[in-house]
Amino acid sequence: MIAELQTAISRVPSRKARLKGLTQVESVKIKVERAALLFRGAPVAVGASLLNGAIVTAVAWKNIAHDVLFVWAGAVLAIALVRGGLWLRFRLGGLSARNLSNFARWHVTFMALNGAVWGALAPIFAVHGVVGHAFLAFVIAGMTATSIVSSGASWRAVLAFNVPALTPLAITYALTMSANGAAIAAVIVFYGVGSAYLALAIQRMIDRSILLHTKNDKLLSVLRRRIDETHIAEQRFRALVESSLDVTIIFSPEGRIIYASPSVEKALGVPAWGLLGRTTKQLVHPDDMPLFRAVGEKSLSQLGEVKPLPHVCMRGADDGAYVALGGRLTNMLYVPGVEGFVFSGGRLEGAGATRHIHAAE
Repeated sequence: MIAELQTAISRVPSRKARLKGLTQVESVKIKVERAALLFRGAPVAVGASLLNGAIVTAVAWKNIAHDVLFVWAGAVLAIALVRGGLWLRFRLGGLSARNLSNFARWHVTFMALNGAVWGALAPIFAVHGVVGHAFLAFVIAGMTATSIVSSGASWRAVLAFNVPALTPLAITYALTMSANGAAIAAVIVFYGVGSAYLALAIQRMIDRSILLHTKNDKLLSVLRRRIDETHIAEQRFRALVESSLDVTIIFSPEGRIIYASPSVEKALGVPAWGLLGRTTKQLVHPDDMPLFRAVGEKSLSQLGEVKPLPHVCMRGADDGAYVALGGRLTNMLYVPGVEGFVFSGGRLEGAGATRHIHAAE
């Protein structure tokens, strides 16, 4: 179990490490999870496109020809409706790995189309002489930021929107504004590069998170399996011990009884729970204590070492009669769930039960 856990932990990706050397299963897992994130973010992108389209139409109504504005707004609306219908179709069709992968491909395509429509605003504003309107840069920047928020799981999806949206804006400013056009265009280019880097960083962070989650699932699976196996083994051991005719008693390192099998009732005349908490001094006959302690000290030398106890007298109650037992003492101090000395044996019969006569008796 420890070896499996160490192996699982050692394969957890480093924060700084790039995702290299992934197995085919891990690569597919990451792609599917990224596609699922794109699917969940698609309604946000569609809603933002519709809302910003309505705002642009209202703000530009007095400055831009209405037929041009209607064509542009109609294109925004049409793409939004198609994207919304595509999202609904895949949702109703089931979110299988194949469907999510297909949705991701369509999503990137429509992000590019939507970016081209929003990028067309720059030449439209330029033709109508309002390219210097601060609203234009503001709305394009807002849409590119929305693309990062809604599609940050896919660097390609963000680039598919930002490149066709920002490129016409930079070219338009560079060609139509003689004073500060070049400087504004350079700022737009830097903004595009920065947003692309941010999208790439977000995707890598998401990939690491997905892979880490996958590794954690594997680790939890190992833990659950081992816990189940341990529980089954414990039940099997307990069933064997409790159904055995042999007496099994576990002593703590301080010499107190922490477990007694049900068979002690037949051997010593008291129920198993009646022995719990009693000490070796109360249980073992004084004449046998030196031998019992000597065997216990010898068994300390090695974990799991077994020392024979051919004859030892024990009693269940302080005023009860001593019973001759024979068995062995095993050192299990460092065994989880035991953590003590285990006496296992049975009642001596015939000559073996009477050959040792204590002076006190």
